[in-house]
Formats: sequence, structure tokens, C-alpha cells
Amino acid sequence: MGKAFKNIEMEQMISQLEPLLGRNDLIGYAAARNTRILMDETTEYRDLRHDLVMEYGTPEKGDDGNETGRYELRFDSPNWPAYEKEITEWAMLEHEPDVYKIPAKSAIGQLTGKEMLDLEWMLEFEDEDA
Repeated sequence: MGKAFKNIEMEQMISQLEPLLGRNDLIGYAAARNTRILMDETTEYRDLRHDLVMEYGTPEKGDDGNETGRYELRFDSPNWPAYEKEITEWAMLEHEPDVYKIPAKSAIGQLTGKEMLDLEWMLEFEDEDA
């Protein structure tokens, strides 16, 4: 059985993978594969979050003052508490995605220490790597 992650954690994991998607190596491959896996796992949550932002948010305006076609919901919005109340239950639901892992050895010298800590969930450590 895999490790369980909350929807909100998987959303963060997707963000952590984004800068690695342009790599043409095992790390890039793992980033792409895990992005797909995590996007699939969080589909309903992301759809609900989008719908709630559309409901509670306001049209985003560009530098020219025209609407961009997107909606935004800011922390200081009077609608934020209602949004937060509705999304929290869904954000905390857990799933066990079949995360693709790579040997930690393959990341040494390829990723910074911060990147390795951020991506620890997709690295497999052997006893001598720990």
C-alpha cells in the first residue's frame, strides 16, 4: 500500500514538479509521470475548487483594466471565509496515488538539497543513502 496524501498536498506536489518538466532525463520523466498521476488523482478536487472560485471570486483584470476571462479569489475578500469553509473538507480528503519513484542516487548532483527535500516523496532511499 502506498502513502496517503491529502488533495491539498498533492496540489503542492504538482507545483513542486513543474520546474522539472523541461528536463530531458530520469528526473524529468519522473516529474512528467507523477504530474499526470497527481493531476488524475485530484481532478474532482481541482474542478470543485475552480467552481468555488468562480462562485466566490471576482473577474481578474489585466494591467489594461480589462477582464482577462479568469476569476480570482483573494485572502482579503469578504467571500474568502465561505470559500474556505466549503473547500476545506475536500482539500483534506486523502488518496493513495501510485507515485513513480526514482532512486535517490540518481538525484544526487542533479538536484539541490532543497529540491531533494521537496521531492522526498518520489525518491527511494537505500539504507546507505539515508
